[in-house]
Amino acid sequence: MARIAADVTWLVGNTPLVELGRIARAGTRVVVKLEALNPSGSSKDRAALGMIRHAEHAGFLRAGGTIVECSSGDLGLSLTTIGRRLGYRVVLTMPGDVPAARRSLLAALGAELELTPSSDGMRGAMVRAEQLARQTQGAVCLQAFSNRANARAHAESTAREIWHDSDGRVGLVVVPVGTGGTAAGCAAFFREHDVPVYGVQPAASPVLTGGRPGHHDIPGIGAGFVPDILTVGDLAGIVDVTDEQARETTVRLLREESLLVGPASGAVCHAACELAALPEHAGKLVVAVLPDHAERYLEHAVARGLP
Repeated sequence: MARIAADVTWLVGNTPLVELGRIARAGTRVVVKLEALNPSGSSKDRAALGMIRHAEHAGFLRAGGTIVECSSGDLGLSLTTIGRRLGYRVVLTMPGDVPAARRSLLAALGAELELTPSSDGMRGAMVRAEQLARQTQGAVCLQAFSNRANARAHAESTAREIWHDSDGRVGLVVVPVGTGGTAAGCAAFFREHDVPVYGVQPAASPVLTGGRPGHHDIPGIGAGFVPDILTVGDLAGIVDVTDEQARETTVRLLREESLLVGPASGAVCHAACELAALPEHAGKLVVAVLPDHAERYLEHAVARGLP
């Protein structure tokens, strides 16, 4: 039987689980879900497709419409990849200090970029996205941090795939917390199966545990505020990971496991290995969701630190 996808959106999801044979400590079993194998290279493809389809079904987004979003990273690339294929105009707002290579890639895919003052950070870009959506006829701002369709997409795909592919033997799930979609979706699904879900945040910006936002070097997690779609209490716990721990684990994933992933994946993997080694988790199958691809972060400290 032929296996031919009708278009790139059919390739979103169904990413594999891979066992860590070298990084995981002796006596533990850690398996990673490779979200880098989604079409645009990250877990954000699931959120993008889910939010776009929800906007279509709700009547907010119609043929020939415009998607406006604030994003300087993986979400912007996912929205552009999927949104353009589905026939929508995509406008992205982002701070002016976003690396030129990333802006060039987004533009090559067909996104229209509007740069905001770097000093205003992502919040400034978010305000501008909302302004543009109001001023543009037929436009919708998907607002991933507060869009429940983001979490639903991960509950219905990411979490369900983990359960199915592990034959229901998963004992612990570790997820990144960026927009909050993966964490909220997995928490909702696995609550029904009594499987604890742990979130990962930068140690330098511990807002999920009541701390103050701070600068960190783990792109993809740690937005500096608690996403509206996430109830932190639904998670079994939050693991703090330092920039250095994320960097070191990312390098080990590259060199020892031959997994081409980025810094957020390094942070999640570090947390998963630490949790797997705790006595209360002895014998459990630990699954870590690795959200990103290495090539997206060639300018990052991880790459700069390699000989």
